[in-house]
Amino acid sequence: MTATVTKLEENKVRLEVEVPAEKVREGVEAKVRELRKQVRVPGFRPGKAPRRMIENHVGRDYIYMEALQEGLPNWYSEAVIDADIRPIDRPEINFEEGLDEKEGFKFSATVPVRPKAKLGEYKGVEAPRREVAVEDEQVEQSLSELRDQFATLAAVEDRAAKEGDFVVIDFKGELLTGGALPGGDAEDYMLEIGQGRLLKDFEDNLVGMSADERKQFAVTFPMDYGEESLRGQSVLFRVHLKEIKEKDLPELDDDFAMEASEFETLEELRGAMREQLQERIDAQIEGEFRGAVLDVVAANAEVEVPDVMIEDKANEMVRSFERNMEARGIKAEQYYQIAGMSREDFLRQVRPDAEDTVKKELVLDAVVEAEGLEADPHDVEHEIGHVAEDTGRSVEDVKETMRENGTYALLLEELARAKALEFLSENAKATPMPEEPEGGSSEEAQPESGEEPQAKEATVEATVETGTTTKEEGK
Repeated sequence: MTATVTKLEENKVRLEVEVPAEKVREGVEAKVRELRKQVRVPGFRPGKAPRRMIENHVGRDYIYMEALQEGLPNWYSEAVIDADIRPIDRPEINFEEGLDEKEGFKFSATVPVRPKAKLGEYKGVEAPRREVAVEDEQVEQSLSELRDQFATLAAVEDRAAKEGDFVVIDFKGELLTGGALPGGDAEDYMLEIGQGRLLKDFEDNLVGMSADERKQFAVTFPMDYGEESLRGQSVLFRVHLKEIKEKDLPELDDDFAMEASEFETLEELRGAMREQLQERIDAQIEGEFRGAVLDVVAANAEVEVPDVMIEDKANEMVRSFERNMEARGIKAEQYYQIAGMSREDFLRQVRPDAEDTVKKELVLDAVVEAEGLEADPHDVEHEIGHVAEDTGRSVEDVKETMRENGTYALLLEELARAKALEFLSENAKATPMPEEPEGGSSEEAQPESGEEPQAKEATVEATVETGTTTKEEGK
């Protein structure tokens, strides 16, 4: 199959496609085989009637029409991949003659494609960059969290339960309107008071109880509770607190360092933690800097983003958000109800970000072209290797599938954008971060140890389709 491309105005191209006779025959024969199983021909068993008998029953024109309807989308997709174009909307298909098993088939497709950004200044632009050093308090917080992981639990008998204690309880809940609370009972349930694993009012009622004490109390489910049927419902809980335990933290000394890490002294462990925290902060700052550089380069560029690309990106962003919500056990409909908005409202809300994202993608594409950048072959193999491992297929099989469905070209495109972003960052000039006005919120808040960086970063994603536990001493 051959496809020639002619550039038109308004970011459109026309594909002139010639489908060889062999492919046409394959499509027609496939449709005949399908009809053999559906058409009853007197004197022949199902699926055994010759082609001429099938044609007599349904007509050759009908067979050709059906074969064309099924084959045309595939031939168009194949032509798009062969011609290496990036359509952004549905094509306008035209043809003058129908299928011909001897001569083949010709058609044209006019389709809008990605516009090209006109770059302004993009090398050596200036952008602010933070300089942040790890504070001693962060190191100690990280060390405290590690120490907490190596804590043991010791039984408490001489006082009542307090926040931070671990308690072993039996409990049973009954709706005040009548009937048992579904899933509202447990035996020998261990709970750390104050961590929010259960309803806050429930955990608050455990404070002050003694070992082997029994208590009953009412709790009302909040109106934003995940299970809609329980919102606003009052429940009577009967609780038997069996045991109280508290953490017994190890001493912060060299022995702890050797037990908790590969280091022999506590100071070596502190030093390693400081390095790790600094690496995380530096990675966060680098992401922020790349985002700032791309903001400047995009502002210097000229590009008109088509509405269809904005709509597609907004839908992609919303679908990604919904998948993340559902992975956390929250249905999309449930989230929209709690948030007091519709999916359409959310789409409108993310539209400005979608437009900004598409513009920056087009700018990065222009940098790729201007600098002759390409995806690193090692990065390509790495990404494909991940897909192969996740799907249990060979690398070559995954690569062949990606070439056929066009995702291989998309992967190369995304990895090339990553190279472009790296190029812009390496060639940019860092300037000091402007000081915050007195009384203003600080942009230089450092991440708490144990938290992932939350700063807005410039990211380029390549999409390819196809812990410790607390130790417990003996009772």
